Amino acid sequence: MKNLIIVSIIVCSSFSVFCQDNKIKKWNSQVFLDLNASNKTTYAYTDAENIGRELRLNGKGSIEIEYNLDYRLLKKLALTGNIGLTNYNSFFGSLKTGAGLKLLYIEDSYHYLTLQYGFHIPLNTDDFREGHQIKIGQVFDVANIFNKRLLLGVYYISDFFYTNDSKPLIDNAVKSSSLKASAYGISLGIKF
Repeated sequence: MKNLIIVSIIVCSSFSVFCQDNKIKKWNSQVFLDLNASNKTTYAYTDAENIGRELRLNGKGSIEIEYNLDYRLLKKLALTGNIGLTNYNSFFGSLKTGAGLKLLYIEDSYHYLTLQYGFHIPLNTDDFREGHQIKIGQVFDVANIFNKRLLLGVYYISDFFYTNDSKPLIDNAVKSSSLKASAYGISLGIKF
């Protein structure tokens, strides 16, 4: 078993070394401004009669500033770490940290598909306990501005927030349970 692990590590390392192109930078960073239009927002709570209920809320969307740091694992695959500030217009704000993968599919350009996971930390613990986000998107490298690349993205996000022990979002709720939101968004970014 030990030999199998050693052989696997050597084979994977060799594959990684031979797939790299020396002209490609291993580290890249980007800053994005994301505008999200809410698609569906569902709030789970307990009412005064101690009955669990779900209510569809009219979410207005959110705005997010995000920083990504990418490391090229292979010529067309990058691992990304991200951190961001999010403002959910009518509900609350959060700090988001996360990681993801980017599949770069055009040579000499920064077009990519992305899959990211984010962990939300509340700016005010009265709003929610913790949150999770899945983001699936497509980013296009559209122009060169001041020797930096301008990026334009479209994506779908799904957020889930644990609102236990948080102040209720509606008047007839006695106790909060969760808030689920999905949204479509556009993103404008700069690649350094």
